[in-house]
Amino acid sequence: MIALQIAKSLTGMLCAPIRIRRRPPLPPENVLHYEVPTLAPSQEEAQLLSADVPAARTLDGRWKEWPPMILAGCDEPLVPDAPDLRGVWQVYKGPLKGHIERNQQAGPRVVIAAGGIIHDLTVGASPMVDEGIGGAKISVTARYENKRLNLYLNGK
Repeated sequence: MIALQIAKSLTGMLCAPIRIRRRPPLPPENVLHYEVPTLAPSQEEAQLLSADVPAARTLDGRWKEWPPMILAGCDEPLVPDAPDLRGVWQVYKGPLKGHIERNQQAGPRVVIAAGGIIHDLTVGASPMVDEGIGGAKISVTARYENKRLNLYLNGK
């Protein structure tokens, strides 16, 4: 079972650059995907905390159209040392040229939507278990280190 998941993941990783170049993903059409919300000046002044928003997961069969904004209306300020990664990003050079992802952040929470998958992570909390490359189930932990968002497989 584990060997099969590893094989699926490796195949997916090796084929990702080819798949992206052959059929590049389309960016979100709705302007709401590009609006970066204003965050409250302090935790006490926030109207909606990230913990009050239910966690999102990848739907069976992945998403075909960009999912709605998970943290819409959440104005909790980012935790200290968190880089502001909010917005829609596209890779213009390198093996993943054409890759597009949408990042949302509020408080300790980060939601990454890309390639039909949604990763909803809370930095410093228990690992998120979701679908990874090739459909394998993965466990990911998120940490802010040196002003970067680092993702660790299996909580390492």
